[in-house]
Amino acid sequence: MKKMLSLLLSVLMLACWPVLSHALELRGYDSELGYEYVALGRCPQDEDGGERDILWRVLDVSDDEAYLLSEYILFNHRVHEDDEEYEDFGGQWNRTELYQLLHGEKLDQWFTPEEMEHLVSSEELGYLFLASGEDLKNREYGFSSDKTRQGYGTPYALANGLFRYSNGSSPYWTRSQSATKAYGTRCTKVDGKLGYIRCVVMNEGVRPAIRLSLTDLALTGSGTLEAPYRLAR
Repeated sequence: MKKMLSLLLSVLMLACWPVLSHALELRGYDSELGYEYVALGRCPQDEDGGERDILWRVLDVSDDEAYLLSEYILFNHRVHEDDEEYEDFGGQWNRTELYQLLHGEKLDQWFTPEEMEHLVSSEELGYLFLASGEDLKNREYGFSSDKTRQGYGTPYALANGLFRYSNGSSPYWTRSQSATKAYGTRCTKVDGKLGYIRCVVMNEGVRPAIRLSLTDLALTGSGTLEAPYRLAR
């Protein structure tokens, strides 16, 4: 009898598992609880090029979408190869070389077709983009000080040219053109301050962002840094 009850309980738990997965709801940054995290996609992160899951922090949730920022700087690259051309098109993100790189080899390499179904794209931002300068000053996203903006490169990024400050952090780009120097792109500086540098600089970091559709999204996990949410299989 006990065996039968145990078996019945196991069957019921398995039957309810998809429902439990769907019931998980992402939230944005909370000043008391901090961030929730999602593991989605894979890319080289080890010093020798070994791949790991990409870890994303959830900045905000609204209108059935979640705004996610990579926890780490994944690689380094310039924003655009020609700073005069960058000036001419007004620093428009979807016309930059970095946009083309992210939507060429990176998008195909990082995400499976199943994962791509959950990513949101727009003409302005595409699938993969960078946070804006204003985003990195938004307290509701958790950026309440210079220190909270500091970014850290993966061993792969550091081994392949990413600049690193003496405090261990590295600079990374935003998608915002400098308001004072049209050839410049806003980026983080030492201690997380925001500044700018010429868009052609190669050793600045790329810390990408995505928008995740919450429609029909089934997740498993705890949402912590150690046990991030994952797509339910």
